[in-house]
Amino acid sequence: MFVLCFIITGCDDKPYTLRSNDYEFYYMVNNRQAAARLASFMYNKTGTADPVERFKLVHISDVHVSDWSVDNNYKSPKNLTESVKFANQSELRINAMAATGDHISGGIKSGALLYLNSFYTHLYTDNRIPTFPCYGNHDSNMGERLQKEYLSSAELANAFNNKGNYSLQRPAGKNYYYADVKNPMGGFIRFIALDMTDQPAFQYNTMKEAAFSQEQIDWFANVALKQGMTGQHSVIVLTHYPFQSYRSDASTYLIDGNFIHTYKLFPEIVEAFRSRSSIQKTFENIRQPSETCTVDYDFSESEGEFICYLGGHAHVFAVFDVGGLSNANEQLLPQRMILCTNQAASEAGVVFNSVHREVNGISSNSFTVYSIDTRERKIYVTYFGSFNPSSGRAEFPVIIDY
Repeated sequence: MFVLCFIITGCDDKPYTLRSNDYEFYYMVNNRQAAARLASFMYNKTGTADPVERFKLVHISDVHVSDWSVDNNYKSPKNLTESVKFANQSELRINAMAATGDHISGGIKSGALLYLNSFYTHLYTDNRIPTFPCYGNHDSNMGERLQKEYLSSAELANAFNNKGNYSLQRPAGKNYYYADVKNPMGGFIRFIALDMTDQPAFQYNTMKEAAFSQEQIDWFANVALKQGMTGQHSVIVLTHYPFQSYRSDASTYLIDGNFIHTYKLFPEIVEAFRSRSSIQKTFENIRQPSETCTVDYDFSESEGEFICYLGGHAHVFAVFDVGGLSNANEQLLPQRMILCTNQAASEAGVVFNSVHREVNGISSNSFTVYSIDTRERKIYVTYFGSFNPSSGRAEFPVIIDY
């Protein structure tokens, strides 16, 4: 398994108060450094022709807007605002932005809705960059004890309604969708956003278990991976949970939570898509054995290529191979997933990012920046803020083949 992981360091036990504007200096420092790193690999300069612009993507995750967060307090989510400000600098020529779940932290229902509204408001205010969010396990608010505090999939869909800044191919009332963004290297990047809270009521606790309906799975295979797809399309799938098996010993990045159907469900569909083959299989339900999921899809005539999955949840930057697939094509590189670390310094995480970052300082924010070369089939990765790798770990940019 290919795994690359950097643990964020720093420590601050200051009281949770709103971040002062005095710390705008730290944004300026981080911005200058991140912009310089991105500028060094935002173009493909090989050959004798003029440099070719790569596809640039800003990836944020686990923003955790709340009333107790310092850096992403719902009244003034500074870190979230910084990421939008960074992405909208014209000289960086950012093509898209993704937010892979856990937009909020828990609380009573009215508070959770307030946090969610703040997240969307600040994500899209003064944001000209096509921006694509997907929901994570915290967003259903099912970590609360009482069902009256939960947010249903329909309520989450309503919160997202009319909030976007780009045309989405989205089934009515659903939180999953796809969107095509023009690629400066030619063709399009198709973003497919999955919804792990997808259930009609509260049959599953999506704070702890990823629930994907048969309807969403069919849509993914028959619509998102096929509709309007051409040989000039490249696919990025947005989700929250890492596509790995649950391991309490931290041997995978899914140290808490699980999938109602195995993590392999979507990757095995993607493998059939990549291989131009068909897949017929039944996946068991770990909670309701009688409610199996059946997949029967043919990709023999399909077009387009797969780039990677983007996710979060583990509160750490990591890259890993999605393994254990029954239909793995040995002639292709393994599917890759990239996790973005958490953005709110006050939400430290449990294992991989257990050391608190400095709340008011140069290490208070963290997100990832990619430059994707669809000709070389490589992803160049750098960062904004706090996760500068320890000496001897690796050099940035990290380069990922796909």
